[in-house]
Amino acid sequence: MKPIRQARNGNGNQALSGLAFSAFRRTGRLVLPATIATIISWVICQLGLFEIGRTCEAVWIRDTCPKPGPGVTGSIRLLLTNLLTTWTTGFNDYDKNQWTFPFLLKGSMLIFITLLATVRIHSNYRILVFLGLYAFSWAGGDPLLAELSNRLPSPFMAAQRNPFIRAMTVVALLLGLHVSGYPEMSPEWTSWSQNLAQIGQFIFPGKDYWRYWTSIGAQLITLAVVISPGIQEMLSHPAFVWLGSVSLPLYLIHGPLVRSLLAWMLFGWQKPVSHYSKDVDGNLMDSWQRRSFPDGWVFCIVLPVFLLILLWASHLWTTWVEPWCASITKRIEDVMCGTETGEKGELPRTNGCHGEKGERPRINGFMSQV
Repeated sequence: MKPIRQARNGNGNQALSGLAFSAFRRTGRLVLPATIATIISWVICQLGLFEIGRTCEAVWIRDTCPKPGPGVTGSIRLLLTNLLTTWTTGFNDYDKNQWTFPFLLKGSMLIFITLLATVRIHSNYRILVFLGLYAFSWAGGDPLLAELSNRLPSPFMAAQRNPFIRAMTVVALLLGLHVSGYPEMSPEWTSWSQNLAQIGQFIFPGKDYWRYWTSIGAQLITLAVVISPGIQEMLSHPAFVWLGSVSLPLYLIHGPLVRSLLAWMLFGWQKPVSHYSKDVDGNLMDSWQRRSFPDGWVFCIVLPVFLLILLWASHLWTTWVEPWCASITKRIEDVMCGTETGEKGELPRTNGCHGEKGERPRINGFMSQV
């Protein structure tokens, strides 16, 4: 929102400079925390703390618990491979939740590119560009919401004087909650998701309709927040602000803790039961061990305790790890961008899309070819 606000105020150079630095920092602020989380999960795996999870009845926990590596050299090789494939293919055997990070990085870079290309044009045409991107490939929704939030009147005045805004808030919120619940698999099981699947056949490319519906749902909910002072006031409560500050650490560390600590709290006190499979001739084909689900009262005690531990660990991450990642990123920025050596690369000062006198900037006496 800040670059768009600066562009609307005529500070195009500041907006361009801010976007350049933000795009540079984005990679470090995503890659460094993801790398640290993967290393922590790798250490937990090598210590054998995933073994209980690999024998429990919970399918997700069991299927996402990797085996320890073959020796020190083999384990380190597997770690380096997974650190690389996290960003190339989205696969990370030690923390499979990180499949979303390549999409987060690519999506943020698309937004930066869009803003860099449109920050100097008039806001009305910028909205047309965003609408065109949204209609063409369902991209540009986030900068479009940022542009609209800068153009709308004060939400406190709009909501009090315009009943249409209040009705729009309710519709956007309910519709966003509805479409964002589209299931990843088997939408034909219910009529409402089946109807959304039929709509998706006509408006979405590919078959991953759930990706588009959840994105549209999140954008509709964001629109409701932008135009609703009541929702903004509720989400400004210190508890919600704190939850927002620990959201990334919560996502990064919940997987390793669920597969190790929660698996131990729920299944660790049970003895595994051996199971066997035989062929038609009675020959042993396979054997495995399982720990069954505990009683319901165990869940009622264990889950709140685990949630408190998870939130406490996320707070520690925010207090210690995130500032360290930010300082490392800032250090790299100072070295590579010239602040460390005293060099400063300034952007050309122009008025709008052209120079001060309405001409394109000249380089060595010739008109620059743009």
